[in-house]
Amino acid sequence: MPAHTSISKCPISIEEIQKNISIDITWINVTVNHNIMKKILFTAVMFLFSFQTIAYCQTGNDVLTDAVSKLKALLTDHEVEKAYLQFDRPYAYYVAGDIVYFKAYVTMGERHEPSTISSILHVDLINKNDVSMQSIALQLTNGTGWGDFALPDTLQKGSYRIRAWTEWMRNDKNPCFFDQYISVSSINGVYKVAEAAKQGTPPSLQFFPEGGNLVNDVHSKIAFKAVGADGLGINVKGVVVDNENKEVAKIASTHLGMGIFDFIPEKGRTYKAKVTFADGSQSSVDLPAIEEKGITLAVNTDDPAKVSIVIKANHAYYIENFDKDLNLIIYRAGAVRKVKTKLDNEVLALDLPAGTFRTGVLQVTLLSATGEPLSERLAFIQNPDLLNLDVTANKTAFAKRENVQLNLNAKNKDGNPVNGSFSVSVVDESKILVDENTENTILSYLLLTSDLKGYVEKPNYYFANVTRETQANLDALMLTQGYRRFVWKQLLNDNAAAGANAYNPEKNIDISGTFKTKAGEPLAGCNITLVSATGGMVLNGVTDAAGKFRFANTSFETGTRFILKAQGPSAKKGVLTIDAPTQGPVISPGNVVEAGYNANADILASFQNNQRQGVMTASNESAKLLLADDKVTGPKRTDNYRSSNLGGPGHADQVIMGDEFKNYPSLSLVLNSLAHGVVVSGGVASLRNSLIISSGGARLIPMLVMIDGANMGRGNPIETYNPGSIETIEILKGANASIYGMQGGAGVLVLTTRQGGEKEEVVSREMSPGIFSIEPKGFYKAREFYSPRYDAAQPAANIPDHRTTIFWKPDVTTDADGNALFNFYNADGTGTYRVEIEGIDSKGNLGRQVYRYKVE
Repeated sequence: MPAHTSISKCPISIEEIQKNISIDITWINVTVNHNIMKKILFTAVMFLFSFQTIAYCQTGNDVLTDAVSKLKALLTDHEVEKAYLQFDRPYAYYVAGDIVYFKAYVTMGERHEPSTISSILHVDLINKNDVSMQSIALQLTNGTGWGDFALPDTLQKGSYRIRAWTEWMRNDKNPCFFDQYISVSSINGVYKVAEAAKQGTPPSLQFFPEGGNLVNDVHSKIAFKAVGADGLGINVKGVVVDNENKEVAKIASTHLGMGIFDFIPEKGRTYKAKVTFADGSQSSVDLPAIEEKGITLAVNTDDPAKVSIVIKANHAYYIENFDKDLNLIIYRAGAVRKVKTKLDNEVLALDLPAGTFRTGVLQVTLLSATGEPLSERLAFIQNPDLLNLDVTANKTAFAKRENVQLNLNAKNKDGNPVNGSFSVSVVDESKILVDENTENTILSYLLLTSDLKGYVEKPNYYFANVTRETQANLDALMLTQGYRRFVWKQLLNDNAAAGANAYNPEKNIDISGTFKTKAGEPLAGCNITLVSATGGMVLNGVTDAAGKFRFANTSFETGTRFILKAQGPSAKKGVLTIDAPTQGPVISPGNVVEAGYNANADILASFQNNQRQGVMTASNESAKLLLADDKVTGPKRTDNYRSSNLGGPGHADQVIMGDEFKNYPSLSLVLNSLAHGVVVSGGVASLRNSLIISSGGARLIPMLVMIDGANMGRGNPIETYNPGSIETIEILKGANASIYGMQGGAGVLVLTTRQGGEKEEVVSREMSPGIFSIEPKGFYKAREFYSPRYDAAQPAANIPDHRTTIFWKPDVTTDADGNALFNFYNADGTGTYRVEIEGIDSKGNLGRQVYRYKVE
């Protein structure tokens, strides 16, 4: 081996990979095009390279050491956190009135291990105007949690977003917030969605040379992507010609407007593509400029057993930089491999065993002797290292409403059983049109799209059925997308990579506030006691010089009421102010390409509309709605106030102005104290005299909740709204509520928020001098998915069952043998039922399985 070849040989301190992989490097010369001698780092045995992780080794003050040191600072001081949500339905399309169920998986680091950084995940439901409609906080246990959003039954048809984030994610320059669109249709067909207007934008075509540049006399691979007026990929075909109109290559897209061709640029020539798009339009597009002298990097993963890396310099660059150092950095999943060599040949090649890399995006970067990034290439490694999930049923075919028993067995790549956390969704596939390629899955998101810039069409195409064709198309995607985690040039020039984080990870909920006199002077040294109204929690604190206090790391659900007692000089004359929750990150505008409405939601809405009529008729035979008119008379109010009421201001039975409840910590207290004939229980508002009687007993009917004109549906929890952000509350009954149709039959609660969306402090309610009642926002308590039991004694057996989601279970845990058993009952639909299982084990290994069975 030539003496100038240097390979990192330092020991590794991370126990899991505390071993060096030995491979011999043998230099051999072979003949290639233009009689250039190619120098090959041929992988056989005894090649000693370092598998670097967070505990990086130092090999001296050189370019590679500096690069690895800065990467270490990035990965340790800014450890990435990601969140992924699995929904109860594939493709996440729903009908107004449905409940959207989801499970959250929050991972940390490049190996996707369940996060121990954050214990709180914030989830927002965002409307078409990029305004948060609902926001909940989920308590995470071992990186997982689950929740839901109840979609209003008259929600306007269109595309909505669900965003999930942690405070820790906000430290990243490119925060990896989970952001997914859901399509919502309407069963009443009242609302129409205007199609996005075509602006006459012609299709476009972009070229992406492998390694980043085209170099004279160097054989080059070029990827391309054609995009239509809607921002999605469009098929294209044509030829590449030089400045003498001589054809040098043919091009034809192979998948979603993407494709690859290759040729050798020649000195003194320019090139352009003459193409025809799928819509019949034609265009002529120049290829990138050709460098007179340069060096390129190529990566080939066609052979699943190895990763082949080739460095090519043209003759001019080779002569000018002969025998200078070249540095190669290969990065994947928190691990770095370093190779240092000399440019003593125009072509250098290196093969690495693919099996030593975890599945995911591989970043290969070529640096000069001074640390300047010369060329870079992304590739995707697909190894059989995912969890093996096996699903078996107690029968091969089932009847309607029959009990189904399924067993899940989870094993790792070595065939050993694993203890993991999983979520299970079962849907009637006759009601959900399935295109598995379009799904956003735990594999496609955590391993692929979350690491890439831009929108990736049909991400699950690359995972659902892996073939040579899908792998080739995935390689084209890697050539046309950018890596979002970091860019070497920026990283090497950033001396503040390890700067302080602005946002700390949230572990639990803090209850904080200020105790002042009525004149606004702080009351220092007061003893503050916090007591849960239901018992159990008793905490003590003291106000500081500014009158501030904080009870850190408390854990409670939204709707929990506390009593705060202040003791000390002037305490009985003090005013207690509870701090509002920290404002979340700004909601960025949605991706207009990704926001495309899924018309399959309309098919589902039409089906549900037809079927729901039968359900309502059957239900009405055993239920009677009693709704008395409880019109409250009182002083007439002026119509001079802001209102989002469909009937306009002045058409409400009662109006409560924001100034009247500015001292209240929650809307539940506001309504229970100030609203006439309204009772709030469990965060749900109802009229006192609305009652439904059925075989299951009697219960109050929830009111319809409207906020800024958006229909949030009956029974929408009002605790998700901050009283300080509400300008007016209107109570509608009887005739005033009739404008909202049948949905308003049990009364309407109209909330109009303050202009500008300003947030005010939440002030406690004083029960007696020095004693205050507060109801801060806590963790969201997820609804339990309703799954009927069809025993002979169950009266529900007489009610038609046309469920779309048959079963949802977010808390499936496999035992020491890797097994988990669960059961449920089929609905009335026949055909194919689809079972989707996703999950993760404690080491960050991901798994997904789809299983189908017949119902006859």
